Amino acid sequence: MVDLAEGAHTWRVTACDASAQCTSSVWASFSVDLQAPTAPFLLAPSLEEVVWENPLYIFEWVPAYDAQHYVQYTVVIDDQEYAVSNSDSVLYLEEFLDYVEHTWFVRACDLAGNCTDSPSQVFTIQPYIK
Repeated sequence: MVDLAEGAHTWRVTACDASAQCTSSVWASFSVDLQAPTAPFLLAPSLEEVVWENPLYIFEWVPAYDAQHYVQYTVVIDDQEYAVSNSDSVLYLEEFLDYVEHTWFVRACDLAGNCTDSPSQVFTIQPYIK
């Protein structure tokens, strides 16, 4: 196995018969992406924010940057992973969370599988009292 440098590469196949008659394919190209996206920046809930009990929690962040322009996000809350569809920078979580401190972060991955995690933040859920 050869380690290829990051960037664009080209290749083709040449086949030769026993009498040295050779034919080559057309050139094809591909690129190698070794760079992970930048880390997302967490917006909400903010660091040490107290969030009131709710059946819908909204997690928001500033998107990561990747030179290949496509980033898939996973939100991790207390080691539970939530995939985010359509590369949005928001997760609408429709479930109740316990009345405790929670830790969350966002993982940004590009199509080559390079990933970067945001720094984690904590927030606390408090019961809603009428």
